[in-house]
Amino acid sequence: MLIEPIQGEAGVIIPDDGYLAGVRELTRRKGCLFIADEIQSGLGRTGDTLAVEHESVVPDMVLLGKALGGGIVPVSAVVARREVLAVLRPGEHGSTFGGNPLAAAVGTAVVELLETGEFQQRAAELGATLRDGLTELVGKGVVGFRSRGLWAGVDIDPALGTGREVSERLMREGVLVKDTHGSTIRLAPPLTITGEELVGALATLERVLG
Repeated sequence: MLIEPIQGEAGVIIPDDGYLAGVRELTRRKGCLFIADEIQSGLGRTGDTLAVEHESVVPDMVLLGKALGGGIVPVSAVVARREVLAVLRPGEHGSTFGGNPLAAAVGTAVVELLETGEFQQRAAELGATLRDGLTELVGKGVVGFRSRGLWAGVDIDPALGTGREVSERLMREGVLVKDTHGSTIRLAPPLTITGEELVGALATLERVLG
């Protein structure tokens, strides 16, 4: 079973409490693999190293990418137990972007940075600032939102524009976000953002929606 622990492109859709633990139990009972696609949600974004950790779940396989390259190089990884990956033998699998010395060095450095827990803690603490700021905007152009750590899906009043239109207005004000579907935008600030920068970005969102 291959799932995103939090659906990113759908608008940061967070499953109900206990859902991931239920998936883990079901796949274990049925003898099938539980594969977590953490390409967007992983590596500190949600306040834990992996999003599945919010439910203390350990999948059989984890897919990583995006943040693994540190914003410098494209690189991804498949992480699993030895007995799972051992089904592949030399010559049975190939990849156009299977890794290179620079990408491997950057990916290793990212993993070492995450070992301290500093960036996960920053994402959790600033995530509270993000959540509080968005709560203040509900009824002021925002009709609802979902957030975990430094990641949020924000539903904008359709009367104020589509997600793409709001994203373009924010871009002209120096704030980059990503539209998803309809009038929903996604906020995914860098884990190095300061509290002041985050508050400033939220103020810009309020101004754009006003």
